[in-house]
Amino acid sequence: MRSTQQKYLFRHRHLLAALMLALPYLASAEESGQKKELDSLPEVKITSKAEKNRPSEKTKSYTVKSISTATRLNTSIRETPQSISVITRELLDNFRVLSVNEALSYATGIKVEQFETDRTEYTARGLNITSFQIDGLNSPISFSGTNYGDLDMAVYDRIEVLRGANGLVAGTGNPSATINFIRKRPTTDFQAKANASIGSWDNRRLDADVSGALNADGSVRGRLVVTNQNRNSYLDRYSNERNVAYGVIEADLTENTNVAFGHTYQKNDSSGNNFGSLPLLYSDGTKRHYKVSDSPATDWAYMRVGTHVSFAELTHYFNNEWKVKGQLTHKDTASEGRYNYVAGNENRATGLGTYTSYPYIYSFQTKDHVADIYANGPFELAGRKHELVVGTTWSRSYMKEYSRTGDTLGNVFVSSFDALGDFPMPTFGPKSKSSDYQSTITNIYTAAKLNPTEALKVTIGGSLLSYELKGVAYSVDQSANENNKFTPYAGAVYDLSEEHSLYASYTGIYRPQVERGSNLKPLAPLQGKNYETGIKSEWFNKTLNSSFALFRTEQENQAVSVPTTGPVAIYRGIQATTKGYEFDLSGELSEHLSINAGYTRLMSIKGENDQNVNPFVPRHLVHLTTVYKVPSVDNLKVGASVNWQSDTHVDIALNGNDIRYKQSSYAVLNLMANYKIDQHWDAALNVYNVTNEKYLSSLRYAYAGQAYYAAPMSALATLTWRY
Repeated sequence: MRSTQQKYLFRHRHLLAALMLALPYLASAEESGQKKELDSLPEVKITSKAEKNRPSEKTKSYTVKSISTATRLNTSIRETPQSISVITRELLDNFRVLSVNEALSYATGIKVEQFETDRTEYTARGLNITSFQIDGLNSPISFSGTNYGDLDMAVYDRIEVLRGANGLVAGTGNPSATINFIRKRPTTDFQAKANASIGSWDNRRLDADVSGALNADGSVRGRLVVTNQNRNSYLDRYSNERNVAYGVIEADLTENTNVAFGHTYQKNDSSGNNFGSLPLLYSDGTKRHYKVSDSPATDWAYMRVGTHVSFAELTHYFNNEWKVKGQLTHKDTASEGRYNYVAGNENRATGLGTYTSYPYIYSFQTKDHVADIYANGPFELAGRKHELVVGTTWSRSYMKEYSRTGDTLGNVFVSSFDALGDFPMPTFGPKSKSSDYQSTITNIYTAAKLNPTEALKVTIGGSLLSYELKGVAYSVDQSANENNKFTPYAGAVYDLSEEHSLYASYTGIYRPQVERGSNLKPLAPLQGKNYETGIKSEWFNKTLNSSFALFRTEQENQAVSVPTTGPVAIYRGIQATTKGYEFDLSGELSEHLSINAGYTRLMSIKGENDQNVNPFVPRHLVHLTTVYKVPSVDNLKVGASVNWQSDTHVDIALNGNDIRYKQSSYAVLNLMANYKIDQHWDAALNVYNVTNEKYLSSLRYAYAGQAYYAAPMSALATLTWRY
């Protein structure tokens, strides 16, 4: 019997090893016994290194024990003096959340602004999110924070969302939020999982995830994730294919030293995608209505986005409980798209409009190199134990943009809206380089978590930032630099009891901007201050986290969009003050009921002369997600998720007048059911937008008079096999 089991395990190990051949091969690794557990610091109520880093796919929870997004000090959500939300693998699987756009809609205070089929931005606390990380290391989605394509969630264990400024680790303090994607990691035990899904509009998806030890003692481990998704759309002429492959190898070189190497590849191919969208007004300024499926995109439009991300890590644990970690990553993104932006408004009486054509082939290439090394551990002062982190990050990013213009550029023509999708493909001119510039950033950071008393924990720190931007964009020199710009960080947590804590934090804001002004030069750096205070609690033996936060942000040179046509976005810098409050709840209410919920109230976003800034951002955001394991029906769980937002508006300039376009408040309801057939098979059904709510997906750039509708009701059926 034992011999049979050994052969079985041997066969699985070598199957996994064969699948990992596409990854860099690790020639050898020193054998080691079980890793020595580190004694937890008094202020960190976690007993071991393994427990701190336990992935959410193993806990099956809607919350986590520890995060390090804010300071690189492993602390619980309650002990971090800023607002945090976590979207765990259990939630992602329950609602079959497949993309980052879908995932972030489950986070408190995050508004997903999908203003075109293949371009999305994200806001928090009324402001654009530009700070993105993977495993705590800066990894910009793009120079401006615009997501091209739709990032797949198969690669990640969870997403940590830190709201408010995060200049300490990120280097550039963004006042909205930092999104930290935590990758899946190899497991010692062999595990495998495959999903097959089919849904509305010919939505077909296959994904597989296999992980386990690559040698007998488990000191070398690997994981491979692959995904293919093909789908048509509710939108006329639009379709998309997405392919993903992710592989990672981890190895224990010694008892206290380990390394990791990995690579992610994603390719998005879309056709019939829009650039700009539906004209929202008739020529007389009255509001126009469309079918949800309407799109002005042509069938010759397309967008291709390919992304490669490689990373390497080395971590060493010292016997005195200190840790040093070095990380390297390289990201390479290339995109090309063919578009026809159409400006104009239809005459209500004739059904014809006077339109102007702006056809482009636009492409870009970005390369990001990031290196980070830090050390953290305990020290003693005044008879008490404290914790310190010291580190430095260096990054260099390159951006090149190219364009080709169609020979109908600027041509005026008369047409009905229904005929816009049949606009003939023009002849495109030669390829020209529009931009070629690079930025280099060096950030030195340190933070100390002090324990003056058993009840009080104080975190103080700061970062020293230097950056240089050089190159040319649209024939304009982009040069800018700053040396040794200091950004402070301070926070305090006071325990009222074993379950409840008061907290307060202050964070400086400083972010070099690549957003261009009317002179096509970068705006001056964003600067300001972020204040936050609130109360956090742990309930039901720490299985449920709650928080309430009051926040205020003061900024100078906040970038605000200016209406333009063509591929070049123009901004102006303003002074802005944001204030509001948030409530967040996540975890397990009982053995059978899980919850993820939040409410954000933006009391005001004010600019110069007390004007209302970013009115496209809802002032009230509510999300509630619950999953219930039905005790009377073994292996069945059901759930619901609802997102509600208050009304929004934009002012559209038409014929010399500003016309206010308002979108009323709306709610989107999703439902799920999952039945575990046996230990290997699950069947699930997810229904999205159950009430068939009709709403515009975003008013982010609707001041230009255009937007499009989000998806109506749809369904996805999934069959899951796991070993």
